[in-house]
Amino acid sequence: MNYFGYARKGYSRETIDSQINSLMDYGLKIDEIYKERRSSLDGDRPVLSECINSLNANDYIVVTSLNQIAKSINHLVQIKNALEERNASLIVLKQGLNTTFKNLDFYSVVTLFSEFEMDLRLERQLIGIKKAKDNGVKFGRKPIDTKIAKYVKKLFNEGLSVGQISLKLAIGKSTVYRLLK
Repeated sequence: MNYFGYARKGYSRETIDSQINSLMDYGLKIDEIYKERRSSLDGDRPVLSECINSLNANDYIVVTSLNQIAKSINHLVQIKNALEERNASLIVLKQGLNTTFKNLDFYSVVTLFSEFEMDLRLERQLIGIKKAKDNGVKFGRKPIDTKIAKYVKKLFNEGLSVGQISLKLAIGKSTVYRLLK
């Protein structure tokens, strides 16, 4: 019985190094850690294939979360089938999954897939944001002109209330408060 870690560079906040630290801190004697250093939009994961192909009976793949090993539920089913063919198992730290326990109850499975889909959605969102930024799309609110900011402070110092300034300049009260900070 051997334990193989798998860490993948993704778009989530979790780096390969933090994944490796989590795997090592889990308390298992991990024999080797496979590192997928390139993140591909097409989902090609040659290092994962190499890891699965190296498994023998009763071996384990250990990952920090499901979205690190699978790109979709269908992909997860393919991985599950490949592991079953080799009589190997999967341990997922974040979701507390160990596939050697064959008696997962229905609610655990629903919760597990819900978290998995949420993680995948977040990763796809981060990919979309990165693509948009690469194409020059600006995010966030438009900056307020410094002249308006100075004028807001001047009006406030002259005794106008936040509400009066808001009405006079046709800007929100929260904007006035923010400019007065």
